[in-house]
Amino acid sequence: MPPRNTMMTDTARRGATSAAPSGAAFTLGIAWGLLGVLVWSGSFILTRFGVQTTLGPFDIIALRFIVAGLLLAPVILRRGLAWRRLGPPGLALLVVGGGAPYALLSAAGLQYAPAGQAAALIPGLMTAAVALIGIRALGEPLTPRRMAGVVAVLAGSITIAAVSAGPGQTPGHAIFLCAALVWTGYVMVLRRSGIDGLHATAIAAVMSALCYLPVYALFLPSALATAPFADMAIQAIYQGVGATVLGLYAFNQAVRRLGAGGGAALSALIPVVTMGLAAPLLGEVPGPIDLVAALLITAGVLLLTVMRGHGRR
Repeated sequence: MPPRNTMMTDTARRGATSAAPSGAAFTLGIAWGLLGVLVWSGSFILTRFGVQTTLGPFDIIALRFIVAGLLLAPVILRRGLAWRRLGPPGLALLVVGGGAPYALLSAAGLQYAPAGQAAALIPGLMTAAVALIGIRALGEPLTPRRMAGVVAVLAGSITIAAVSAGPGQTPGHAIFLCAALVWTGYVMVLRRSGIDGLHATAIAAVMSALCYLPVYALFLPSALATAPFADMAIQAIYQGVGATVLGLYAFNQAVRRLGAGGGAALSALIPVVTMGLAAPLLGEVPGPIDLVAALLITAGVLLLTVMRGHGRR
């Protein structure tokens, strides 16, 4: 992480240490967060479907950032890479945690483990990490109420992942842990730098396209020549426009209005929504233990986000 004077503007410093958001900002932050949850839940399911059928993880990420890079290139041409505000380490963390490396880790893990486990482990572990790291890095206190929220979110996430765990899924769990850690870095940089949501999204997407696509074209295996056009189009549109642009932008807006801990906590609802979508789309019907875990996660979100937003510590 760069020195504070290269990462923290006056606005960001005030935002990191200010009181709970106003009622309007809080409500808007919740709305943005829930939109991001819905979009990313669909992304887990679509990625899982893709790697089980005609496309590999390298193909899905290439399609994603071809579209996202083209859509957001005008933002970078107009506003640049925020080099002075981020510094080299901050820029790297933003791209790794919000761009192709994070997406590759998620897709690679989904080759070994089901969507429900990815949706449980990645956001759950990220939420706990942000809350804990935020004590020192962002000055966001971890009160007993918020600590209970972290414990509930983490317990629910682990429970969901453990219910359906089977042989050969451990590599997927390890990869999901790595994805959660790089996403944590993205959240911390986003919060400390004070960069707005669209700009941060554009930096991650365009830099990912510039760095990843040449490597993919020259060195990585590809199934695009034989995959059905419909499969490629669905992945390109949903992953490139939905998951990368709309989902990431919505999450950025939630973080800016609710704080790193509050915005990240909403992402813990992703397992719950993914379970609901996976039942009809992937045939994964949740059992009683899954439902108990979903309630734990919901309780953790309330402790970390809703109650905090109303100023009750």
